[in-house]
Amino acid sequence: MCACPHPLTINALIKQTGRLLAIPRVVGEVLKLLDDPKSRQSAIAELLAQDPALVAIVLRLANSPAFASSRTVDSMEQATMLLGRDHLRRLVIAGAVTQASDRLPAQNLLPLEVFWHHSAYCAVIARLLADAEAPALSGTVFLGGLLHDLGQLVLFSQEPEAAHHAFLRSLSEPQALTPQAAERAELGFDHAELGGMLAEHWGLPDSLCACLRFHHDPLRAPATFRVPVILVHLANTGAHLAELDSRDWDDAPPIDPAIWSEMRIRPEGFLELLDKAQYQVLAVEALRNPSLN
Repeated sequence: MCACPHPLTINALIKQTGRLLAIPRVVGEVLKLLDDPKSRQSAIAELLAQDPALVAIVLRLANSPAFASSRTVDSMEQATMLLGRDHLRRLVIAGAVTQASDRLPAQNLLPLEVFWHHSAYCAVIARLLADAEAPALSGTVFLGGLLHDLGQLVLFSQEPEAAHHAFLRSLSEPQALTPQAAERAELGFDHAELGGMLAEHWGLPDSLCACLRFHHDPLRAPATFRVPVILVHLANTGAHLAELDSRDWDDAPPIDPAIWSEMRIRPEGFLELLDKAQYQVLAVEALRNPSLN
């Protein structure tokens, strides 16, 4: 039996969520300065200082295993100098979205702690994969892993009844419906499409939008962004395994065999990375909760 069409379109949900999760004005201005090679580091630091909470998150991320340098980064000017503008841009985006997620309505179906625990694992595993496959992409895929399920968090916060019904439907028909297919049957779109469109709405980099949009279907990603999307896709499966402390492929979302043909790393080597990730994930979770340090 077909589900009744849901009255809320994806564009309406993007508009509604975009207002709720509005990225602070200062972030847009900082990103413009970072794109301007003539802007001064001091000007970037002064602008960011208008949002002390964002600065705190950015500095914690700058000193995390994802971006760790040989020196402690204790100021925004130092972050710009040591990490470079591309990395700082990713840090600012991660900090802004992390802040924004705290404004979503409280709900019990996907608590923020559970969401960020999975996201932290995905981010760390994606970076470890990039270190082996494409080191230049490590910052991009770390951020892609951290935000890959943003659409799912929005769905459970904004449309909890429909999202929960889709989740239960996928559990009752696991051979016929993937969780994403159940979402599409219930809502007309899935969380990956929603996350990608929300990232576009915010004007985030195209590579990041692709990681969110195609992380469940990487072979459909534009060729330009295929590698980072594949790395986030693999990391998502790895995160599920790591959270369960399992190495059984049946315990996680499946990986299309064609994916491995595009990677140097082999399945057994991929599983070995999960042990490394477990040592780093706590530091990434502490980005939101410094008491975990």
